[in-house]
Amino acid sequence: MKNKCNTLFFKIIIVVLGAILCLAGALSVLNIKTSQDVFVENFVESQQKIFRQIDENIYELFQNVTAATSVICGSSSVREYLGREKWEAAEEFRNILDMKKILQQQPLAKYSDMSLILVGNNGKTYNYNSTSRLILSGEELLETEIIQQAYETPKKLICRYESGGYTDVMKSYPVIMMAKAITNNGGKTIDGVILLTIKEKDFRNNYEVFTTSSNDILIFNQDNEIISSNYTEYLTSSSEIEKVWDAVEEMQDKKSSMITRQENGQRTVYLMQNFHNTDYKAMGVIHPDQAFESVYDFRYIIEVTAAITAAAILIIFILVRQQTKPLSKLIENMRKVQDGRLDKLVKVEGTQEIRELSATYNDMLGELDNYIQKLMQVEKSKREAEIHSLQMQINPYYIYNTLASVKWLIWQGDKEKSVQVIDAFIQLLRNTISNKNEFITLKEEIENLKNYVLINQIRYGNQVNVDFYVTPDCEEQKVPKLILQPFVENAFFHAFPQGEKGTISIFVRQSDGLLRVEIEDNGIGMSSETLRDLLNKKNASREHFTGIGVNNVDDRMKLIYGENYGILAESQEGRGTKITVCFPLEK
Repeated sequence: MKNKCNTLFFKIIIVVLGAILCLAGALSVLNIKTSQDVFVENFVESQQKIFRQIDENIYELFQNVTAATSVICGSSSVREYLGREKWEAAEEFRNILDMKKILQQQPLAKYSDMSLILVGNNGKTYNYNSTSRLILSGEELLETEIIQQAYETPKKLICRYESGGYTDVMKSYPVIMMAKAITNNGGKTIDGVILLTIKEKDFRNNYEVFTTSSNDILIFNQDNEIISSNYTEYLTSSSEIEKVWDAVEEMQDKKSSMITRQENGQRTVYLMQNFHNTDYKAMGVIHPDQAFESVYDFRYIIEVTAAITAAAILIIFILVRQQTKPLSKLIENMRKVQDGRLDKLVKVEGTQEIRELSATYNDMLGELDNYIQKLMQVEKSKREAEIHSLQMQINPYYIYNTLASVKWLIWQGDKEKSVQVIDAFIQLLRNTISNKNEFITLKEEIENLKNYVLINQIRYGNQVNVDFYVTPDCEEQKVPKLILQPFVENAFFHAFPQGEKGTISIFVRQSDGLLRVEIEDNGIGMSSETLRDLLNKKNASREHFTGIGVNNVDDRMKLIYGENYGILAESQEGRGTKITVCFPLEK
């Protein structure tokens, strides 16, 4: 029973139970979301009921306006006052009294802040409100857009929003203007226009009580222009007006009175309803998500849910961490094995499955370490043999020819040169045969090159000059022995055939964390095919010092330093050859 409780399967069951707790929290969130959808649906439905009440209030206003304009249009006193040019003073006074009686009897009298102006075709005006004064003449009023529109459509009541009225009382307030042509002879002739003006804020009283921070109401005229809204941005801001027009167009396309759109990351519901017996409409802009957030303590719900979730996550994390910690250690040690650290055994602990896995891993690691140690020893011996073979490839013909040259110098009596050649040859043999070290300093390698150059110049003449340019900080750097000599050797015997003169330049410096050696000659150069043959180790000459092909040097570099190191050869016919070799810095 104890082993079963300690199995990984049992622990996973515990973790799954914790996950179920989290799922319960997720279901709680889903329940809140469902409640939100129900709330939104009910909220929108309540807005539709509010529309019916707004319709009654605004319909009463328009009904009164329509009734008043009908009476005014049918009044002979009004038509005579606007159309007659010459009046007796007493007669005109009686006519005005008759008009006042007619206007006072109209239902408009209860709207104390409403302005009523009569404008005749000849520019004659009558201002019913004695407490206000017109700021425009009759001729100027006839030129206004709303009166012009009333003349164009005499059978309609024109209604527009304006930023200011035409009297000294109304000029500083946003207003709603209503205009109706005064017709005669069955609508064939027009005697003037009735102009009614009410402050937009007074008009707003018909519906503003039904608005909240989560819903706005807009009133449209017969031309689908916004004439009133509790949110003034819909009257003045082009961006807000554009949103409304987009919604109206979408409703028309879908032939629907309600649409839902996503705006600023939240839902916005647009409702449209016509006022009965008019061409006017009301639009409701509802923000149900905002309303839901204001009713529900969403922050509290989130905080409680977050606390429960955090506690569940913490419990699951601690539990899983405790059970998987041995497995994590095992994985960490496996990563170290990739770096060659085969001594990192793991502690046998954890669940039954992990304990067996750890024990098997430790056994496998021990066997792998023994195998690799044997393999590394074999490879090390093989590498040492290959490097030693490369170092010992001194061509016997070169020794014979060098000794023959010394004999010739002695026979000529040139003892000084004979001694120089013998000393250089002795130093060269000593450093290649007697010195068993695989690495020497760059200074020693340069000395070997100088001895090799001296022997060749005495044997073949001084037509080829060799210049050395070595920065002092490079002299103590370690390089493989005889690593540079094959390049100088190839330059001697391939770059300057038939005794041609030239120069071999050797540049040594530190660059980008590497020891950079460049061997460059100004010889005849070679084609790409010739360069490829030269790099082939099978093409080494049997007459030279080592007979080691340049490709052998490249192999040696890779044996010592890895595949990222080697040589770079560049050549162009008639312009010489350049060999570049880079070594890691190591004193």
